[in-house]
Amino acid sequence: MGECYGDAARRVAPGRAVHDKVKGIIMSAQATTMRPVNNVDVSDAAAKTMCWALAVLLLTTVHHVYGAYIYDTPWRNHAAAVAALTAAALAASHRVLARRPGTTAGGVAFWAFAAVTLAVPVVLIGLFEGGYNHAVKDALYFAGASGGLMRRLFPPPTYEMPDDAFFEVTGVLQLALGIITGLRLLDAVRARRR
Repeated sequence: MGECYGDAARRVAPGRAVHDKVKGIIMSAQATTMRPVNNVDVSDAAAKTMCWALAVLLLTTVHHVYGAYIYDTPWRNHAAAVAALTAAALAASHRVLARRPGTTAGGVAFWAFAAVTLAVPVVLIGLFEGGYNHAVKDALYFAGASGGLMRRLFPPPTYEMPDDAFFEVTGVLQLALGIITGLRLLDAVRARRR
């Protein structure tokens, strides 16, 4: 009986090899055609970036409107207008990107989306506002930096020394959300380059 199986195995082996080869080619073709195209990857990555960017813009609006109220500095309210305009620009460019993937318009929309995201939520709000204006200021203040140094680096009335926990915490959170937004943007750029 073992002999019979041996003969059968020899007779089937060439057919099995062909079957396995064809199956490998089919699986390879399926993997190629079923893999999401770059536009889907870019759209998904841009959508995630958009969510984080909007979180930064919402947080900075709350932070600045609250600061305008508690410090009686109505000029801080301008951040709400900047956030609204930035959100509108991001939404418009993301919409074109989603509706016109793989076209020149979609490419221009992506790079406009990336530039606005990098400039406002990541650099201006995240790194400068959250990083310098709050994280650095709070670190120096609580480390005992001299009043003269603090006034030179953070002159009044533009800056307030830490005296309100909500204002300072929301200020520093802008840095954290800005960094996350930057990382999501990097993912989107990498997806675009694939």
